Amino acid sequence: MSKLAITPDSDFLTVLDEILLTGKSQDLPAYELAQRAGVTPETLSRIKKRGHGDWAVLNRMAKTVGKRLTLVPDDSTIVALRRGEFFETK
Repeated sequence: MSKLAITPDSDFLTVLDEILLTGKSQDLPAYELAQRAGVTPETLSRIKKRGHGDWAVLNRMAKTVGKRLTLVPDDSTIVALRRGEFFETK
């Protein structure tokens, strides 16, 4: 039986980076943010190194910095607006 290779999850890392930046803006070092969320600094380090982890951990970390994780519709119109591609130019 072969081992399952898990590749880094860019969405996961994007959310983690946002949480860590928010913590930093609140003068909350990553190790302390992790501890307040019930995660050891070593676990946070492994998550960052591997590029993936438990979304429940991210949710607890987000709540620690006053944010929450939510799902929103994947609306292509909104994406086009954000990219500035909604209005046709001639």
